[in-house]
Amino acid sequence: MPSLLLLCCLIALMCGPASAAEGEYLAVWEVGASDVVSSVAIAQDGSTIVAGAGSLVYVLDREGNVLWQTVAGSSVNGVGISPEGSYIGVAADKLYLFDRDGELLWTEKTTFVYRDVALSSDGRYIAAACDNGAIYLFDRNHKQLWDYDMGTDSYAIAISKNGRKIAIGCENGGVYSLNSRDGESWSYGTGKRVEGIALTPDARFVAAGSLDRCVYLSTGEGEHLWKYPTEDAIRSMAMTDEAEEIFAASGRTVLVLDRAGVVLQEITLGGRAESVAVTPDGSFLVVGAGDGDRSLRLFTDDATLIESEDLTGAAVNETEPLDLLPADVTPPPADDRTGAAAEPDTQNEETSLPALVLGWVENVLNLLFKPQDGFLA
Repeated sequence: MPSLLLLCCLIALMCGPASAAEGEYLAVWEVGASDVVSSVAIAQDGSTIVAGAGSLVYVLDREGNVLWQTVAGSSVNGVGISPEGSYIGVAADKLYLFDRDGELLWTEKTTFVYRDVALSSDGRYIAAACDNGAIYLFDRNHKQLWDYDMGTDSYAIAISKNGRKIAIGCENGGVYSLNSRDGESWSYGTGKRVEGIALTPDARFVAAGSLDRCVYLSTGEGEHLWKYPTEDAIRSMAMTDEAEEIFAASGRTVLVLDRAGVVLQEITLGGRAESVAVTPDGSFLVVGAGDGDRSLRLFTDDATLIESEDLTGAAVNETEPLDLLPADVTPPPADDRTGAAAEPDTQNEETSLPALVLGWVENVLNLLFKPQDGFLA
């Protein structure tokens, strides 16, 4: 154990400063929202962004222009977009499927509400989490392919690009992996409700964020790699290809970690970080904020993109709230979720050398304390 700790410290000393200074996420634009931005999604090329705020759904382009918007029959709990951006799913009082142009293709209603939705490539499969304890899988033509009783409410869902693997975060603190053809393949417990879940497109890695204030990373086969303790509950998760970068919405901060569990960056917001989504290559990160902020932000880790693609059309802190409903549309009552208590604003800081070393040491220790073993579905 001492040798292992020493090795980790040496690695951090040799490699930490260089990696911390490179590829930091910079704000491209920010737009205000009319309510808590509870869910976000982004196409794999960053061209289309979806956001849910209260009962409203917004679809924007990369420059921050609203392409279209609509109102759901209740608060929007989750949004999803197919990787290439051609289909958009909304989880609310019903499950909604739209095409990119805003045409409503179909809705599915139960006596319960939908918590989250995820889409595979070209919208071939639409996976939905419902608070009746069931997971549903539809095709884009509205045919229900199967349902699976989790025995507990589900709060977050993710699906692989080919639609064969599904990851779910549940009320009972469980993280589940399902094979879309064979049912449950593995699960583990975190102790508290899991509201954040993310899969790499090929399902080789699964990231989960729990109200127990920990981020978990596992392989797609269920091998636990590490857990990282945070100061606040985790509300949302996102992840790039090969788990090169992992994003956790925790309190007023979006944590950016690498595959080893080391914090690369902390993005501080004016209110609670509610939702995160990222392109597979990590070029674009979208963040939704809650009370005290109520905004939608786009970030990039490539400074040249800001200059080369003229992505500064919506200037930070200079836009009006997205309150653009047609005059003849009356939205349902807004979600009354409250954000975290106000905290002093702080500036984003580069990760210091002591913090990197501490991160390595903490995660080595966390390897000795895996998520709760023996968890039963």
